[in-house]
Amino acid sequence: MERVERALREGAGRTGRGAAVTETERSGDRAGSIVVVGAGPGIGASVARRFGRAGYAVGLVARNGDHLSALAAELGEELAADVATAVADATEPDQVRAAVRSVAAAIGEPTVLCFSPLPDIGLIRPVLETRPEELLSSLRLNVGGAAAAVETVLPAMQSRGRGSLLFTTGSAALRPDAARAASAVTTTAASVYISLLRDALDDSPITVGHTVIVGPVARGQDDSHDPDDVAADVWAQHQGERGEFPSVLRLAD
Repeated sequence: MERVERALREGAGRTGRGAAVTETERSGDRAGSIVVVGAGPGIGASVARRFGRAGYAVGLVARNGDHLSALAAELGEELAADVATAVADATEPDQVRAAVRSVAAAIGEPTVLCFSPLPDIGLIRPVLETRPEELLSSLRLNVGGAAAAVETVLPAMQSRGRGSLLFTTGSAALRPDAARAASAVTTTAASVYISLLRDALDDSPITVGHTVIVGPVARGQDDSHDPDDVAADVWAQHQGERGEFPSVLRLAD
């Protein structure tokens, strides 16, 4: 526990550069590219927006194609950034690999990976009511999907000599709760995987960042983390501005 505390559719969709840009931080050539696996309307969208404002091309991977297309269109209009999409179920490693390769073909090999899938809230149940198949499904998402994404992007990062592997998780590993068994088990496993990954890459130029979110995430709610604040933490880890690992976000009292 101490270690813990420290469905593809081939062919990426793509939108062009938008005109309405409220913040442009780039200068000169494009900063790089980011692939967000788990590109939902909350954290994933905010991370994509934050990096897009800094001049990164953006690749979005998610399970819901309609929501993905809508988000890509929104970002394409808002940001001076290329946006590519691919649909994948993050519980299926082959789909994750193919989706990441698909968006990489459109925007270039990613310099940043952000793995931030939405959990299946239907699996949040007490331990005695949680079936083995449900635990395995959650592990496939939070650990298997993460590992598939990492193994797809890491070789190019190592060849290039730079890159960031960034993850967001809930806080169930910090204080496991028998009422949320799947979250406790799989977030613990994911946290250990991320920590081991960081150890393995410690002497390399690859950054491994982990944002642990204590509490709910929602826009405009005083009792929740704003997704933009989570994205700011992810960005800070990419920039090397966070000294602690993992970075734990707690709600103010």
